[in-house]
Amino acid sequence: MSDNISQSAPLASISSYLKRVNGLDEQQAQLEAQQIIHDFQRMQRQGYIEGWYFDEQGHLALIPSDDVLARMQEK
Repeated sequence: MSDNISQSAPLASISSYLKRVNGLDEQQAQLEAQQIIHDFQRMQRQGYIEGWYFDEQGHLALIPSDDVLARMQEK
């Protein structure tokens, strides 16, 4: 799956999303976006996700790793 990912949603896009959806000011949105990316990167290092993106409806979504998908199919 990772071959299809060119880039995950950047900090500025996540910050804008948080301002729009949650009504945060610029500073709050930046801090929250940094924390979100930090958490996503940790999940990526642990092998849970390949990345993140905005879906067709404009929601922030995670791309599960192949290993996680395989485990989900086993259940």
